[in-house]
Amino acid sequence: MAEGYGLFFKTVRKFARFFYPSYHTEISGEIDGPAVYISHHRNLFGPFITLLWYPKFVRTWILHVFLDRKSCSKQYADYTFTKRFGLPLVLAQPVAFLLSFGITKLLQSSRGIPVYRGTRKIVRTFQISVEALKKGESIAIYPDIDYTDRSASVKDMYAGFLYMEKYFYKATGRHVQFVPLYASKKKRLLIAGAPIFFRDGEDFRTEKDVVYKKLHMALNRLAARCGEL
Repeated sequence: MAEGYGLFFKTVRKFARFFYPSYHTEISGEIDGPAVYISHHRNLFGPFITLLWYPKFVRTWILHVFLDRKSCSKQYADYTFTKRFGLPLVLAQPVAFLLSFGITKLLQSSRGIPVYRGTRKIVRTFQISVEALKKGESIAIYPDIDYTDRSASVKDMYAGFLYMEKYFYKATGRHVQFVPLYASKKKRLLIAGAPIFFRDGEDFRTEKDVVYKKLHMALNRLAARCGEL
């Protein structure tokens, strides 16, 4: 059974909902059970809106450094605040140190799934994800290569998340239910489209490309439907 979000996350979310415009949801009736939602990052807009307003419990793939207090502080100080925002290191370090306590606690309470870079470490991410799906917990992934892109159009995505199909199918004999999820600024709407599956008996490498294209096209169709393309 899915455990749900932690108390700290639910408290912060409840508070945030007082100040942020509410979003409605439209969820395909074809979705049956736990799903892997594939969405558009849009410089944090996608994950923020999903975690704030999606009515179902979803565990988000999160770069592992943000789930560890010391690593989070280092990431903010050495990259986010200095290289992205141009702050001098002498200012970035204390701000990053203080911010890291709240961010790490919040993301841990959201029950985020750590994403480890590297061939060997990413296996752990897949293992955690498969166990989550087996327990009935859905997952959200934002695979944009340029995650800072704010446009509605989905461009190139990392395709590595699709290897979850191999791990899940091996463990359960079932296919992963990949669902395109789009957050519309214009309509203040979260749309979960029809699920996309790997087909029985097809070569994995070939089918991986097919599923990637279907998800990519589905996300852009949802953006166009909302009048944002």
